[in-house]
Amino acid sequence: MDWEVDKVLGIFKKKISVCAPFDGRTMDMTEVRDPVFAQLMMGDGCALIPASGDVLAPVSGRVELVAGTGHAICLKTEEGLELMIHYGIDTVKFAGKGFEVKAAVGQQVRVGDLLCHADMDFFKKQGVDLTSPILVLDSNQFAVVNKQLGKDVTAGEPIFSVVRK
Repeated sequence: MDWEVDKVLGIFKKKISVCAPFDGRTMDMTEVRDPVFAQLMMGDGCALIPASGDVLAPVSGRVELVAGTGHAICLKTEEGLELMIHYGIDTVKFAGKGFEVKAAVGQQVRVGDLLCHADMDFFKKQGVDLTSPILVLDSNQFAVVNKQLGKDVTAGEPIFSVVRK
């Protein structure tokens, strides 16, 4: 955990680090080839082009939602931050095929805990865009800062931070 100075108010704000849920290459959300994510309709954050299929917890918190199709998992931190990991674009169309969910709603997780396994080979054979948004769902309460864009990252490495507005 880190602190950031609010230059207007002159106060320190607690920074929450959001880590890469898998190895991959970071990119800005506005570059995602899906308008819902690119136009930040669901929230801001960072996208990753995954290099691995294990999806790990990017923050410590409680599992709030596991999509029945396995393609999306939402977590909530003790600070109230709500975060979604959305593996691939249009992976929802496969009705759960290609995903092996390991986490359950209500489960407490720590950074690096296994949430899900995605079969990258299956999705690649289907021609699926594996770009995976990691986004802040409550952007009205939290601001995304310090994005690490255009970088190769390993799971557990910080990809952006969040501060309460």
